[in-house]
Amino acid sequence: MQALLDSADVVVIGAGISGITTAFELKSRGFDVVVLEQRFPSYGASGRNAGSLWIQTCRSGTELELSRAGQRKYLDYIDELGNTFDYRQNGGLFFFETEEQGTILEEYVSDRRALGLEIEMLDQESARRRSELVPRTAIGAVYCAEDAQLSSPKFVRAVASASARAGVRIYENTSALSTIRNGDIVSGVRTVRGDVMAPALVWATGAWSVSLDSEGIEIPLITARQGQLIMQATTPIPDAPIMKGPRGVATCTAIAELPSFKYSVFEHDGVGSLTEDVRLPFSYEDMISQSSEGVLWIGSSFDGYGSLNPHIGLAASKMMVDAAFDRYPEKVDLGIVGLWAGVASWTDDALPVIDRVDGAYVNVGHANGIATGPIGGQLMAETVMGETGPFHHALRSSRLPRK
Repeated sequence: MQALLDSADVVVIGAGISGITTAFELKSRGFDVVVLEQRFPSYGASGRNAGSLWIQTCRSGTELELSRAGQRKYLDYIDELGNTFDYRQNGGLFFFETEEQGTILEEYVSDRRALGLEIEMLDQESARRRSELVPRTAIGAVYCAEDAQLSSPKFVRAVASASARAGVRIYENTSALSTIRNGDIVSGVRTVRGDVMAPALVWATGAWSVSLDSEGIEIPLITARQGQLIMQATTPIPDAPIMKGPRGVATCTAIAELPSFKYSVFEHDGVGSLTEDVRLPFSYEDMISQSSEGVLWIGSSFDGYGSLNPHIGLAASKMMVDAAFDRYPEKVDLGIVGLWAGVASWTDDALPVIDRVDGAYVNVGHANGIATGPIGGQLMAETVMGETGPFHHALRSSRLPRK
């Protein structure tokens, strides 16, 4: 018999944004909670991103409403924990480099305004006034005041520390091996260090949730490695917005659903590898941002579909280096301090799954996890409590086709 490591009311597996906020929310509702993490908090995709919180690019309906609720949730955390994670709402710029792109983005702005977003078209000069990081290749931009940015590793660490102070026990370097069941009833989880007994189990394991098939939990997730290039810090630009560009719009669902949208208009010498009916092995999401410390992030590449390989590929590296050369020739002497990938995961409809499945709970599939992760933690805790609402219904696993 395996040694007993701990026991609790709920055990949460995964200490990224989704898992750690789930633990925090459960503890605030009076549950005794244990968190199991295979490495350390924010080790995975939650710690490998620029912290961009995009509102303007979310499709109307649940995706937009959930992201807005997630943004409000950060303000709740600031009220409770202080702004220890560099949250700032400086807006987002979506710049364009051809007149044809600009025409499509004009329709995009009209669509967004109809939904109540604070958004406008800018000419080249006005865009450059918003941020000197706007490339000289840009001829205009869309600006939305609602987009924001934060440091997701700092956020995860802040919530983890607050959870620990409240009594949540976080076990690092403790991989979960399998669910312990008494018949069909979940009674705990087996780990490399011993058993943790709990009548409720939450899987918040991001891309690694594809392995839940062996537990009888089938969630149709798409996985890929998402690459980033990180350049050494320069003087931070005050109030700099986060930015997107036109060289691939792989996750911009609001644009892709426009009647006038054409994939070919948002490619650059093949960057993006997008077609109407086929997912090719490489795609690109044209994003640029600067951290509060002045670090410049350029990306993102998507390759290695169906894999859990976190190591950046040569083709992905070249795409991002080429983008940096084209946009910022004056910065070629800056050092590259990071070139890596995190393993991203999402569902076909770009919404997470927050539900009870086969006796356990799942909080996975966050395509826009910076926005939806914190509110997902609240929704997961409410689901464990037996509470329901519009979001709970929209995020059930039954909406997705079985594998």
